[in-house]
Amino acid sequence: MKVIFLDIDGVLNGPRYVRSCGHFGVVIDPARLHLLKQITDVTGAVIVLATSWREHWNPDANLCDDAGRDINAIFSEVGLSVFGKTPKLQTGRTDEICTWLNDNPQVKNFVVLDDAFMQAAQLDGHIVRTSNLRGGLDEHNVIEAIRILNED
Repeated sequence: MKVIFLDIDGVLNGPRYVRSCGHFGVVIDPARLHLLKQITDVTGAVIVLATSWREHWNPDANLCDDAGRDINAIFSEVGLSVFGKTPKLQTGRTDEICTWLNDNPQVKNFVVLDDAFMQAAQLDGHIVRTSNLRGGLDEHNVIEAIRILNED
């Protein structure tokens, strides 16, 4: 299994896009979402939420709150779905991703899409850092993510 650990803010949106929407909640730029879809189409990777928005999402759609339902609806518009989410730990996102990986040994390869700086030996060579200021995920990030996910 190939996995994309996905942050939302700073990856699927940027501050300019969020301001232009004029509302709060889950704000996803359709252009960035289509870039994510390119990655999944080429690699067959599943999406695991590593974003703080994951607290609103549940594998049982009936247990999602409004924001979780919004994530499912927005993703499904382009043929995407969420496979899972990282656990919530007090030690932060890096440890949450490493814990999820340790609990799922069937993972063949993975990439972390995030605008935050992360450092952990287990994640070396698997992080694609997006630019919040440039609006999030871009074509260069897509190429890098595909390369990482398709490495043998």
